[in-house]
Amino acid sequence: MKISDYKGLNVGKKEFSPVSEEEITAELNNLLNSKVSYKTKEGKSVLGDTVNIDYKGLLDDVAFEGGTAEKYDLALGSGSFIPGFEEQLVGYEAGSDVDVHVTFPEQYHAENLAGKAVVFKCHIHEVKEKVTPEFNDEFAKGFGLDSAEALKTELARQMNAKKKNDLDNEYLGRLIKTIIDASEIEVSEELMKERVDEIYSYYEQQIGQYGMTMDSYLAMQSLTVEDFRNQLADQAMASAQGDVLFDEIAKMENITVEDSEVEHELKMYQDYYQVPDEEFKKFRDEKTNDVKSDILRRKVAVFLVENNN
Repeated sequence: MKISDYKGLNVGKKEFSPVSEEEITAELNNLLNSKVSYKTKEGKSVLGDTVNIDYKGLLDDVAFEGGTAEKYDLALGSGSFIPGFEEQLVGYEAGSDVDVHVTFPEQYHAENLAGKAVVFKCHIHEVKEKVTPEFNDEFAKGFGLDSAEALKTELARQMNAKKKNDLDNEYLGRLIKTIIDASEIEVSEELMKERVDEIYSYYEQQIGQYGMTMDSYLAMQSLTVEDFRNQLADQAMASAQGDVLFDEIAKMENITVEDSEVEHELKMYQDYYQVPDEEFKKFRDEKTNDVKSDILRRKVAVFLVENNN
């Protein structure tokens, strides 16, 4: 085991600059758009409105598979349907029947429709217009703040904190790789297996969110479990070497974690998630070591950022 120099390195730390007024305004607009509502509209539809429609797609006067729906909300101008469809529903009131003539793209996934001209028989049940809230004190109160100015200040604070955190993480990643590449860090088979298991479980969880099992995902990729685990080896090695490096630097620099720090973080978790005392005791027993490791890693990361450029 040999740890290279880890202080006084120059790997190109980027200077932090606060977010601009334009960036804050754009984020405020995103926030406003996330709170839009819709109300029924009297009159003709325009781009930006949502129409509730029934539609039936016909190819040579015959309905085709996947081309029929009822009571479908379509945002005009969203680009969610094939080109030309949404624009032909502009200028109509609720109760209108509209024939929409479109041609499917040449590269369309359904081969029987690719490049074909079709007609969609549409009936408009309702036209709804988007209502975007005003950025004012009342809007700010929905976020627990007294004024629009306070919300803007808080948003800027969060944006700056994220920007600095992203900058530090990007820099720290390059710094750690530089130190690891110049070091000789041994990783035990046990630690490697542990890291591969963790990464595998992460992918399994992510894939599960899309309603797939790991077996079906691997089958689609023509991979066995062993093949996939082997593909994770480089990622697992980098993670394991990083853990060993941080532990060694902590020892050499006498960076420690007090029991009170661990208890404080555990208590914050309990308060935030409102965990009952009887459940919290079990959580504390299971997670104390993990929390202690996390705090130690953060302390070493701060040390590295502060002692390199």
